[in-house]
Amino acid sequence: MREHENFVIARKLWDAIATGDAPALRALMSEKCTWRMPGGSALAGAYVGADAILGFMAHVGELTDDLQSDLIDIFVSEDGAVLRYGIHAVRGSQRLDTEHVFTIRVEGGQITGAVFAPIDQQEYDRFFTPG
Repeated sequence: MREHENFVIARKLWDAIATGDAPALRALMSEKCTWRMPGGSALAGAYVGADAILGFMAHVGELTDDLQSDLIDIFVSEDGAVLRYGIHAVRGSQRLDTEHVFTIRVEGGQITGAVFAPIDQQEYDRFFTPG
């Protein structure tokens, strides 16, 4: 059985993020791809274009001493995919252990948008707001 195209794109996205493969990430995203992070943390906002999205990822790394993400599920539709994953992060004496969903829109074989949704937004905001 052949895998759905959007499953393949979501899996490639996850693998590129996990390995820090910037060229692979750029190849998956449309020119004006927009990633949105809700909430009130230092990471909240909209990131438009590959450079801004890669900057967002670098900022995540700057705000953590250790970060691990574990993919749990990928759900697909004709319009995109939803990735469900766990995050385990450490910064100093603080820990973050939570799940997220990451919704991507796919058009013409490229990711045009993404929205992150932490299951526990308050805990996520607390962790990613240094202070």
